[in-house]
Formats: sequence, structure tokens, C-alpha cells
Amino acid sequence: MFKTYFVLLMMAFFQLGCATPVEPVLFDGPVNLKQGQATVYLYRSDLYSLKGAYPFVFLDEEEQGRLEHQTYKVWFLEPGQYEWILKAGDSWDELGAADSWEIREKKITLDVSAGKYYFLRLKPSAQANVFGWRDAKLGLVSEKKATKEMKSATLAIGE
Repeated sequence: MFKTYFVLLMMAFFQLGCATPVEPVLFDGPVNLKQGQATVYLYRSDLYSLKGAYPFVFLDEEEQGRLEHQTYKVWFLEPGQYEWILKAGDSWDELGAADSWEIREKKITLDVSAGKYYFLRLKPSAQANVFGWRDAKLGLVSEKKATKEMKSATLAIGE
């Protein structure tokens, strides 16, 4: 009987160990540039009240997952031209506020060069009488501004 409990207890500990979540990767400044590539970051500068609404990210029409509250994405790209599209969507948006994004997607095209950092920021509107995403801006910002705004952001993994 003792052996049975011992084996069950060991199996439970083993399962708990396997289910440990991945540690979040906090932004701690730009990573080292890779030879012959550009590094592109995409992040959200959020209003806290919009944390439940998130866009889906596409790079050259290939889905890259969603960009949630206080997260960022990073790509290491060969020199060339790339297009990012952020499309509105989540259960809240679809069910409760279909007009929350007046323009349902935001696009930006970049010509990236090797050996450079690029920081794309999605910033909701803070204007009076305009709900956050209606006048959202997607654009390039300086490294200094981005590193300040990204301090509490975590890397978006598998979303």
C-alpha cells in the first residue's frame, strides 16, 4: 500500500514539474544584431482599459499571432521590404463592440537594412470621446522612446 501511494505521489510531482509555465521574457533592451540582418520590434503602447482587446499580426500576409497587452514581438530579417498588417479581433471585439476599430486594420511597409534596429509601435488614441482603437497609430519610433515604453513588456510567444 505504501508503495502505491509513493508511486502516485512521485507521478504527481513529475506531472507538476512538466506543467511548469515558461518564464516570461521581459524586454531588457535590444538584442545583439545578427550579421546581415535587421531586427524589428513590434509593441503596444497601451491604455490599461484596452488590455482585453488585441490585434492579430501578419507579416507579408503570414499570421504571426496576436499582440496582447504589454507584449512585444521581434523578427530578425534579411534586408528587403516587408509589410505588417494588424487586424482587429478578439471575442470582446467581435461580440460586444464590432465598431471598436473604425478602421479594421492598420498597415505599415518597411524597407529594412542589415545592421539596423526598427521599432514599430501600436498606440491607441487618448483623445476625448474616441474609444481607444478608432484612431490607433502604427508607426516607427526611436530606439530611445521604444526602450522606455517597452520596459514592462514581455515577449509574445506562441500566440
